[in-house]
Parts: sequence; C-alpha cells; structure tokens
Amino acid sequence: MKFTLFLFTLFCSLAYSITAYANCTNQGIGLVITKPDDIYTNNGDATVSDTNTGLMWQVCPLGLSGADCATGTLQTLTWPAALAGAVADTSSGYTDWRLPNKNELISLVDYACTSPAINDSVFPATIPTPLLSLLNDGIFPAITPVPGGGGYWSSTPVIDNSGNALIWAVDFVNGFTIQASKDNNISGYVRLVRGFELLDPTLPAPPPL
Repeated sequence: MKFTLFLFTLFCSLAYSITAYANCTNQGIGLVITKPDDIYTNNGDATVSDTNTGLMWQVCPLGLSGADCATGTLQTLTWPAALAGAVADTSSGYTDWRLPNKNELISLVDYACTSPAINDSVFPATIPTPLLSLLNDGIFPAITPVPGGGGYWSSTPVIDNSGNALIWAVDFVNGFTIQASKDNNISGYVRLVRGFELLDPTLPAPPPL
C-alpha cells in the first residue's frame, strides 16, 4: 500500500513538472515556474484575466491577433505613440485600455523562463520570432539594453535627478527592468491592460469593471 502511494505521489509530481514545463519555452534547470496556466482565465475574447492581481490583459502584443497571435505584425512604437495607441484602443469592446505601469509588467514575468520570460502558452509571440530562434539556437546577438530586444513600455517614469526623460520598460527576453528615453525615437513593444492600477506587484488589484 505504501509503495503504491509512493508511485502515485511520484506520478503526480512528474505530471505537475511536465505541465509546468509546458508553460515555458526555456525553463532554467532547478527553477520553479511561478506563473502557471491555472492563475490565468482566458475570457474567450482575446483577453486573459490574472486571478492573482485582478488585472485583465490583451493576450497578444499590439499588432498581432488570432489564437496564437500569429496574424499581423508585431509593432514597435515610441513611448508617446504607445500612450496614444492605448487611449485609442477599443479591442474586445473595452474603451479603458491603458499602458501598464512597471509593477504590472513585472507581475507577468516568470524568472524561471527565458526567451521569453513569461508564460508563453498564455501570452504567445511576446518576443519577435527571429530573436527567439537565434536564442534557442545558442546564438546570442548583441541586445542593446533598451526596448527592442524584448522590451515592453510601461507608463512609469524613472525618478532621478539627472533631468533625463526616462521611462521604465521590462525586457521579456530575460525579465529585466530597463530604462529608456521617451524622447529620442526609441521603440518598444506594447501589451495593454485594464483594471485598477497595481502599485505593488505582490498585492492583488481590484477586478476590472
């Protein structure tokens, strides 16, 4: 009986590991996935709700659509254009889409994963396919630490005394936060969110209205 119970427990553990691994294109050895499928609810309208934070996200980055985000072209925008695009967006019948803040973007990062550092069964096509292929093949191009490699704009300004007009972004190649100028035509990717702003990534936000 004990041996049977041991085998059952072992099977469940292996099944969980396989399921968790499926959420991640490149899972680090010994690292535990923190953003499994079951924390997300697919709403069936190209949006997904995060049950941990209460936020609703567009499944696809701006410019892409379809079940696997395979239709269209992944767009890069300057920060002012990203803000304007969020205001004008009426996807899935909602008119309150906005650019996520830094903490909200960080809440999507799974540091057990790389290239992309996100659950890519829930959020496919987060980083451009050519870059993904190069990284998977072990060829590491020189990625400038500004939006463009896998950098997604946030709405959060960098607070410092330098006088530079800098904005926080999150690079979903590795999950790192980066700083980029909003005034010199640097382009980044965009994934829109709706719901009350999440000020602390460890705390849930109220659900979207």
